[in-house]
Amino acid sequence: MPQVRIILSVLLAVAAPWVAPVAIPAAAQVPQQERTDPAWLTADQVRTVLRARGYTEIGRLERDGDSYRVIDAVRYGEKVPDIRIDALTGLPREQPPLTETQARGLLLERGYTGVQEMGREGDVIRLRASQSGTPVEVRVNAQTGAVMSR
Repeated sequence: MPQVRIILSVLLAVAAPWVAPVAIPAAAQVPQQERTDPAWLTADQVRTVLRARGYTEIGRLERDGDSYRVIDAVRYGEKVPDIRIDALTGLPREQPPLTETQARGLLLERGYTGVQEMGREGDVIRLRASQSGTPVEVRVNAQTGAVMSR
């Protein structure tokens, strides 16, 4: 194997004067502050992950070590305090459970109508709603946001 490395090194040294430098397109260049770890998500990618998890009106993001700090955001219609986001996954490091208002907003976003809160049993929020005109009782897991119909 060492012989292969030596041969490749010699070939590269000989070919180098004839090889034109390759320009990197401006769109592919990443600002210096985001090059720290190639696996870290960009601010735009973090925004995309947060939107998929019910966050809207995502304000300023600040880089803080291996995290992003979101200054303001709304989750399922309710303003949330500053949150820290893992730069590798885009997921909140510590996410409080959904409130009843947020669970209601989650159902409205998913097309339910006439959503009414019925109460909470631990990490399960019970709601009554209509889906395509049919009355249903729905349970929302406050930790995960998973919706379970009865």
